[in-house]
Order: sequence, then structure tokens, then C-alpha cells
Amino acid sequence: MADKRAKVDLCGESAVKFSKLFYETMDKKRHVLSNLYTDTATLVWNGNPYTGKENISKFYESLPLSECDIRAVDAQPIADDFVQGQTSLLVSVSGMIKFTGRSSTLYSESFLLTAQQNESGNVWKIVSDCFRFHETLS
Repeated sequence: MADKRAKVDLCGESAVKFSKLFYETMDKKRHVLSNLYTDTATLVWNGNPYTGKENISKFYESLPLSECDIRAVDAQPIADDFVQGQTSLLVSVSGMIKFTGRSSTLYSESFLLTAQQNESGNVWKIVSDCFRFHETLS
């Protein structure tokens, strides 16, 4: 049980760090945002799909400048049985986003992350990303 608890705690810490990195990069260094994605990643932005790191990069660079305010982050480790033993987690983020020339809008975003080895150790890479604006009901 202690091992499961440690995994959940690590998952939560990783999700918060990753979310801060992602939105800081989106707001201030968008030209390197695609480095957070795997080569074959998928992004679904308000129902519009983009596949592959290059296409995702082109899409993000086409957006106006943004300011993101994270309001909530939640994360769940993915059971090893479902990801062939690859360390993975599901991260859900919600907050406010403001694009230049537009008013602030509520959004939610879900990431499926996987751990990948590089020269400095494990890093989280996005396998799947789903972004959605929240629309107010009247």
C-alpha cells in the first residue's frame, strides 16, 4: 500500500510541475512547446485534431499570444497493465486563458503523459492532449 501511495504522490507532484512548465512555455516560449510532445502525439483543440509534433507546433504558433491562469490540477497514474509497463499518467487541468484581443475564457485540458529517458533522466512527454473552451449556458 505504501508503494501505491508513493506513486500517487509522485504523480501529483509531477502533474503540478508539468502543468506549470507547459503553460509557461505556451505563454512565453511557444516556439519550443512542441518539445514537450512525442513525435506521434495527438492534440484535439475544441474538436479539431492535429497529429504529429510538427503539425501541433504549427497550430500553436498560429495562435495569438496567451496568458494562462491555472486554477486546478488533478492527476492519476495509469495502471501498468494498460500501458505495457510504461510509466504514464493522466493530467487534468482547468483554468482561465486570455488570448490577445479576446476576453478571458474558462478552459479544461487533459494530457496523457509518458516518461521518457534523456541525458538528464526521465522527462514527461505528451502522448495525447485534449483542450476545450468552456461555454456558458444561458
